[in-house]
Formats: sequence, C-alpha cells, structure tokens
Amino acid sequence: MLNLKYLEAFIRTADAGSFHKAAEAMYITPSALIKQINMLEEEADVPLFERTPRGLKLTKAGESLYQDGRLLLSDADNALRRARRINDANDQIIRVGTSPVSPADTITRFWETIYEKWPQVKIQIVPFANSSQAVSDLFRHFGREIDVICGVTDPVHLKYRGCDGIVLEQVPINAAVSLRHPFRKLETLTPSDLSDQEVMIMREGHMEEMDLIRKELVSLYPDIRIHDFDMYDMDTFNYAEETGAVLLISEKWMKAHPAMKMIPMEWDHCLPYGILYSLFPDEKVRRFISCLKD
Repeated sequence: MLNLKYLEAFIRTADAGSFHKAAEAMYITPSALIKQINMLEEEADVPLFERTPRGLKLTKAGESLYQDGRLLLSDADNALRRARRINDANDQIIRVGTSPVSPADTITRFWETIYEKWPQVKIQIVPFANSSQAVSDLFRHFGREIDVICGVTDPVHLKYRGCDGIVLEQVPINAAVSLRHPFRKLETLTPSDLSDQEVMIMREGHMEEMDLIRKELVSLYPDIRIHDFDMYDMDTFNYAEETGAVLLISEKWMKAHPAMKMIPMEWDHCLPYGILYSLFPDEKVRRFISCLKD
C-alpha cells in the first residue's frame, strides 16, 4: 500500500527540483529525505527520478505518480478535514436521555441559558426504556449512547446508581392514587390519611428523602402497610392502579400512567432533582454541567 508520508516527500521533492531544497523546506536532512524516496521507489517498483547534472528529473512513471499523487494527497486532506468536522460536531452534541419516568423537561427550562453560554451546543433527545435492565445498562455505560438524564440527585441515590449529579430544583413528594380510589376526590392528604393504607415507597437505601418518610410513617402510624419497590417502572404504576395502593411520587413521574391522579401531601418532604451524569464525564459533558452551575 502506498505510504502517504513517502508520497508527500516525493511530491515536495519534485516541486523543489532537488533533495537539498526539499529537505530544507521539510526541516529534515537530505539523507533522511532520500531514504524516504528510495522506500517509495521500492514500494512502487519503478524509478521516479533521473539524476542529471542539472538536478532531478521525473521519469515517465514519476510524472504519472506525481499527477495522481497530488490528487491522492488532496483527497486524504479532505477526508481528514471531514473527519475532524464530524468529531468537532460530536463534541458539541449533548445526548439527553428521556423516558415516561425521566422526562427531559427539567433541562428544557435551561435551554436559553445554556445556548447563551455555549451557542454551538446541540441537544439530542434519546428515548430509553424504563425497564430494570435498560436503566441498569444506562447507568453502567453513561456516555456511550446517552450523556445525561434528569433524575433524583440526593447523595444516596447517586451512590446507588454509581453516578454524579447537579441539583437544579426541589420537587415536592406527593401521593398518587388510582382514579377509582376514594382519595381521588380529596384536594390534599395528610400523613394521618395514610394510616391503614398500603403505601408504596422506594426500597430503603435508594433515595434519602424516601428513607426519612418511611421512618416517620412507620413510627407514627404502625398500621401502615409498606410496599417496597426498586424503581419507578410500569410494573410499579400498574400495581398501584390495580390494587388501590398509595404511591409516593413526584410530579416528574406522573405522566407515566394516565389512570392515576396525584394529590398533594401536607408535609415538607421534597426530592432534590436535576441532572445525572457519569462519574467520569468527558469534556463536553463537563462544559454542559458548568453552563448549568454558573
């Protein structure tokens, strides 16, 4: 295969008309340049120059390679430029994961701020499934197909998911019930209303604020039946809708099931909510996060 480095040396030597002038322009020694030309002639298996008293002269084969070689080098340069443009474009793209339980609306409120600080950035919305395996794969391979997602950013949840995050807002924790549930007619609920109810709370060790709520409810209302679950997926929502259990939830997750209603809770419990990303983010993600921090 033709060595482009040797080909470039040959073209520059032909243009200069001497090894000495070409070597000087290339900042190498004449002997190093001659070695490259010799290697190219060995690869081509044809002589490329005639050494004459007046200097170097291209052979017929050399003239042919000179013309074609210039085109090859031009094509190679263009190919590199295209590759670099694509790479530069990718470095400006932030891929935001979204699902029924992880909508991207938290980020959309900051679009204008982000664009002001980083005009070249492009946002791609990438859907992902809310299955246990899909979510697990997402967090294990953050940055491969998805750069960031919206989610809970308390320290317990970040540690559980093995990622980093930035808090953008505090979201109240409320209750969600089936549209058939007697609570559906209430405007608000108090913690005492949950007495003797099956209450669905994310399993202990997954979210800091949910753990605090669990302890309070179990302590104050021992007749509450706690139902643990691992993640807000469709199985969780379907169980609450079908059985009449009360699901503790934030408004961020309510679009997942149209047959459930959210009722505000009369307490001060909130979830820190924001952007989740890899523990080892690349440069573009770090820049994106810095736009949100400043």
